[in-house]
Amino acid sequence: MVKIARLLTCLLLVMLVILPVAAQDDTDLPEPPLPSYVLIVVVDGLRSDAIAEAETPNFDTLIEIGAADMEAETVFPPATLPAITSILTGYDVEQHGVDWNSDEAMTIETPTMLTLAQEAGYRAAMVTGKTLLNQLHQRDDVVYEEGLLGDRSVVDRAIELLEDGYEVLFIHFPNPDFFGHRRGWMSDIYLFELEETDRQLGRLLAALDTLGIAEEALIIVTSDHGGSDFDHGADIPEDMLVPWIIAGVGVAQGAELEDISVMDTAATALWTLDLPLPEDLSGRPVVEAFEAED
Repeated sequence: MVKIARLLTCLLLVMLVILPVAAQDDTDLPEPPLPSYVLIVVVDGLRSDAIAEAETPNFDTLIEIGAADMEAETVFPPATLPAITSILTGYDVEQHGVDWNSDEAMTIETPTMLTLAQEAGYRAAMVTGKTLLNQLHQRDDVVYEEGLLGDRSVVDRAIELLEDGYEVLFIHFPNPDFFGHRRGWMSDIYLFELEETDRQLGRLLAALDTLGIAEEALIIVTSDHGGSDFDHGADIPEDMLVPWIIAGVGVAQGAELEDISVMDTAATALWTLDLPLPEDLSGRPVVEAFEAED
């Protein structure tokens, strides 16, 4: 009897420890910053250390005025379609099931933050330079632009959408991955072309100023994977570690973040817009990136 009583006591103590954690839900989160515009920018194949090696004043500015984890983790396999599905849904690969990285002429069913934002009344759009991402186009009323010719044309179209009043954008820069595969990650050409990608990022940021919406916008910049030699896909730091940078409405300037996953992107975007978080997300809102309310 004594042993049973002790066992019951231990179980009760475990339940008291676990219950507060299990009770965590949307109501436990702080008040969201409620930006008028949310931009998620994925720079395909961007290694964290490449920003330090190349001349990237616009990436540097976002890091300076925002919060960043320069060793955030992507999902495994570190490949474009699985990772961007995780970025836009907040689920791990095992949950959303997208473990392929090719055109399959199908629609991925797991709701993305774009479709959830559109259902809540926001005008949402995806602009990408890779046709395989058309599998993430889930709703006809979410504008989708695929197969654009490089970072410049992607930014051209994103600016047009902002001018047309779109509020939630996913913007995919394809160039670093292209040059990583052809000339090698961290090669002189890869770093040189990353500087051009940075200029296109600068054009996007300048457009926010020109349109008078920079003070109302939140921007998250990250990557789907890194790379080593001429490829990616291995469980090594060069492939798995990517930058995760957030700046804009409510973000604490210069904050250094830790233990960020690319899966946190969707949850953070949805929370900032005060939209319900889907159940069982692997990602979480990165609330520590934001200034606490007094």
